[in-house]
Amino acid sequence: VAGSQEAESLENTKKIFRMVNKNMNGMFISSTNENNPVLLFISGGPGVPEVWLNEAYAKEYPNELSKYFTVCWWDYLGEGLSYDSKIKPQEITLERLASDAHEVAEYLKTTYKKQKIYLMAHSSGTNLGFYLAQTNKNDFYCYFAMGQDHNDQNRRYEEGYYFMKKEFEEKGDKKSLEKMNKLVTVLEDGTFKINKPEKIGKDWEEILLLAGCATTRQMKSDYKDIFKKQMSCKCYTFGERINFWKGKSLLGKSEYRKYRINPSVPCVIPVHFLSGYYDYTTPITLSKELYQTIEAPEKSFYTFHNSAHSPLWEENKLVIEAMLKHVR
Repeated sequence: VAGSQEAESLENTKKIFRMVNKNMNGMFISSTNENNPVLLFISGGPGVPEVWLNEAYAKEYPNELSKYFTVCWWDYLGEGLSYDSKIKPQEITLERLASDAHEVAEYLKTTYKKQKIYLMAHSSGTNLGFYLAQTNKNDFYCYFAMGQDHNDQNRRYEEGYYFMKKEFEEKGDKKSLEKMNKLVTVLEDGTFKINKPEKIGKDWEEILLLAGCATTRQMKSDYKDIFKKQMSCKCYTFGERINFWKGKSLLGKSEYRKYRINPSVPCVIPVHFLSGYYDYTTPITLSKELYQTIEAPEKSFYTFHNSAHSPLWEENKLVIEAMLKHVR
């Protein structure tokens, strides 16, 4: 059993390993009742598994998802428990991960005697999640997209700029506004320009944190609130924590990292968007635009007004309430 008695959210969590398409995959199964519907969770990053948040933030963001679902927190090929130094970045493709997801879904359906399971993905994991929603109607009842990614990366910065500019101005935060204005230029005709596109990523993350528009509204430092917290969690061994960050580096170079969704392909299962009002990691404005264009047997869009990029943790009860509306 992973976790500790102190980390209440992980008391009912098992760490397991099994071969998936000839590579060892690790996963955490969280459940208070294994008769509940089964949910496969695909993390973001890419290469940043998220089960540890349930331990590290058990008090700040208690996550009760395992009371209503048997949740498989899958560390997919190359990340976290599934990291292996022998894996090459070019091996980690969309097609490979989609095939792996099918294998994991088959395992879960067989183990828990389910005809189908539910699918949830977060952030960059939604590229795979959305693709599965377009191609796999046999394994999944529906797809829950939290912080759905999109194609237009330049507009990510433009949408974020105007939202955060207003936030900083209303708070009188001139220092943060000045930092942001050094990264972009708005010309007299309204043209938005990124000053150094090749270097903006890390600096923009700092602006998102300052504005409360990053992983959560409360997180202000990736080092203190992500790295240090993850390196202290007990659900991973020390070696697995090291591999966690090696996996993030590996996935950052992968073929999957380059993939962007094709919204013109209809989805074959229902799709439900779960977006935070303050999410400008994957801007809610762009998620809404994408939502309007997609075809699906059923679709819905939920906005969580006190959340940034992670409403499952920030407004857990409301997210679960929304999800249960679509559970058979």
